Amino acid sequence: MRAGLGKADRIKKRSEIMRIFRRGRSASDGRLRLIALNNSIDRRRMAVVVSRRHGNAVRRNRIKRLCREAFRTCRGDLPESFDYILKPKVGSELNIELIQESLRNLAGRIIKL
Repeated sequence: MRAGLGKADRIKKRSEIMRIFRRGRSASDGRLRLIALNNSIDRRRMAVVVSRRHGNAVRRNRIKRLCREAFRTCRGDLPESFDYILKPKVGSELNIELIQESLRNLAGRIIKL
């Protein structure tokens, strides 16, 4: 598995993100809301959605970097052929370990649904 998170591993188009929001299954805990939808490719892809309520651009970009790194390091534990949207909760304490734990737990819950 590659070490980085390349362009093929990210969801960039607004239409794809909206499709996942409309059709995907979601689960949440106190830190994170995870939305997942089956895709037709054998790859895990992700997008991070952070609202302005999290703070200024510096704060929001830091949250996005943390979420991308957590996804990158634990993506081997997540089911394949799914598109994921990570949406951190406002006011929750976030670090890589907590996000990884939430990702694994929430992905497991979504797949069981």
